Amino acid sequence: MSPESDGIDDSQDVLYRLVDQESEAVLIAAEDLLDYFMEEDREPPETVTFVRAHQVDRARRKTEWAELQVVDRQGATIGTYDLGRVSAAFRPELVPSGEDRPDLGYSFGHTCEYPRAGEIWRQWATRRPVESGEWARHPSDWHESWLHVVQTAWFASGRSATRYGTGATAVIDGSGFTTRDGFYCALGEAVNGPGGYFGSNLDALFDCLRTVRRDEAAPFRLVWRNFAASREALGSDFTERVLALFEECGVETELS
Repeated sequence: MSPESDGIDDSQDVLYRLVDQESEAVLIAAEDLLDYFMEEDREPPETVTFVRAHQVDRARRKTEWAELQVVDRQGATIGTYDLGRVSAAFRPELVPSGEDRPDLGYSFGHTCEYPRAGEIWRQWATRRPVESGEWARHPSDWHESWLHVVQTAWFASGRSATRYGTGATAVIDGSGFTTRDGFYCALGEAVNGPGGYFGSNLDALFDCLRTVRRDEAAPFRLVWRNFAASREALGSDFTERVLALFEECGVETELS
């Protein structure tokens, strides 16, 4: 327990932890984070704000190798970000002593260029995707952030870039997405279930397919419904390259 912990088990309200990777000490744990997930072309802020801090180690105000952890309602880590050097932007004597949940700023080396990721992480912290198509309920400009959360959570869980689903056939519907990010969201879900990952670009897709090919199980079969809609939305060059990767790795495709 840190020097600033109040002894109450309220970790269910914490969404973010800032941890020193060398000592594994928690520098701060808070309910939200401001100005970290933002558009790439925005001017980065001087500080990132941890909102309603539940735990603050004021003795450890900086670290050279920090990790930002996203935690779920049970306190389990579901995503991580390597930050490098961070330092507290506050002086202990200026933190209001009467506020048991202060907002505190830290200087980060960079921000995350997926502006909707924070909102999606909050959704996942309460309940990870369990139904097909949850990603598609968001507008298309959210899909890049959704795919980022999928990929980050996938590898944070210790899983690899491969197929874990056991179904012999994966089905995607070209009428359900209009962006390449949406395609990868749909493909990951079709292959590995809701919230599943199976590539985020062509190189990453090839990595996933190569591991499937080396597995003893037979490659799966892909049914791509409304393929013409995908070709129109994503471009014929992209869809042809995707099909070529599937063919190279022994995955049978059925286009309709």
